[in-house]
Parts: sequence; structure tokens; C-alpha cells
Amino acid sequence: MANVNAPYGFKQQQGAVGASSNFEMINMPIAYNDSTKIYTGDPVKRLNTGYIAQWTAATAVSQLAGIFAGCEYLSSSQGKMVSSPYWPGADVASSAQSTIIAKIIPCNLAIPSKFLVQADSTGIAFADIGQNVDVAIGTGSTLTGQSGAYLDAGTLGVTATLPFRIVGLYGGAWGAGGSGGIQPGSTGPYTGSATGAYNWVIV
Repeated sequence: MANVNAPYGFKQQQGAVGASSNFEMINMPIAYNDSTKIYTGDPVKRLNTGYIAQWTAATAVSQLAGIFAGCEYLSSSQGKMVSSPYWPGADVASSAQSTIIAKIIPCNLAIPSKFLVQADSTGIAFADIGQNVDVAIGTGSTLTGQSGAYLDAGTLGVTATLPFRIVGLYGGAWGAGGSGGIQPGSTGPYTGSATGAYNWVIV
């Protein structure tokens, strides 16, 4: 059965020390006037201003801060602190800059976790395991706050500046590359094939 095209960004699958994910998050700042929305599951980059922002393609891996996992801020429209699964790109006054807290699962300057993420219409092949790859941000949802980011198979290569490395295909033991079919009992977008268009990948 064909895979469903339903990317939702990067979902933590395993913590940095090899145990089940415990979402070892850190806090980082977003500029109050950053008008670009950031969604849960989006990769984010570190800027030379000290803030973070949504990832953009072709950014060097050295700027990869981690994966966005929600934020808190003092809302101008609501007049109170708000916890949100996405950064709205507005609604914070300059005087409330210090109230903005982004929750980040770190990828750089830390042993990175492993993440599950969908590929594009080209798909990621078993032979691609070990290669590096960039991300297409896609379109996030303001209803759920979830990312629409996915892997851009057109960027696969050994280029050291690419932000993520293919560890395996979803559907089997990671150490074996997961080249088999999707595991029995899988639901939602995981009911298709481990290979081909829109397959799921461990990075």
C-alpha cells in the first residue's frame, strides 16, 4: 500500500543516551519581532543575534540548534502568559521580550537524539542510509501547532554541512536499516511501505 503524504516534522524516537525519549529539552529565546511561525517538530537554527529561528534550506549544520517543541510568551492580545505548540510570529510586545521561552530538543553542542521524519515524493532508499540530507519546511498547522517539515531527498549526499544523517528506514530494527515492511499494527500514516515515495526515515 502506498504511503500517506502527511509530514509532521521531526518526532523524537530515542534519547541521546540510547534510552526511550524523555524529551531532554533546553530553553532558548526567539526575537519578539520574528514574524515567521515556528511549529512543533520544526528544526530551528541559531542566529548571530543570539536568538533562534525556523530552519531554512542550505543553512550550515553548525547553526542547527535543535527541534522546536513549543514555547511560552506573554501574549499582548490575551494579557497573560500563554503556552503554545507553535510560535505565532507576533503577539508579543518589545517590552515582553524576556518572557519568550522556546523549548528545544538539542541537536548541536549535544549528543543528538534520533528522530522520525517523512521523506518527500522521491523517498529515501535503503542505499541512502549513511548519507546526509537537508530539510524542506513545508506548511505547519496553526490548528494543531504541528510542523509540516520533511526530508528533501534531492539534497542527499556526503556534504558535511547538511544538517541530518540517515540512520535507517522506519519499519524494522534501526541497526538493520529497517528495509522490511511497516510493522504490523502500525496506524495512521505508518500503514504503507518502508520504501518508496513519502516513506518514513530515522535520522
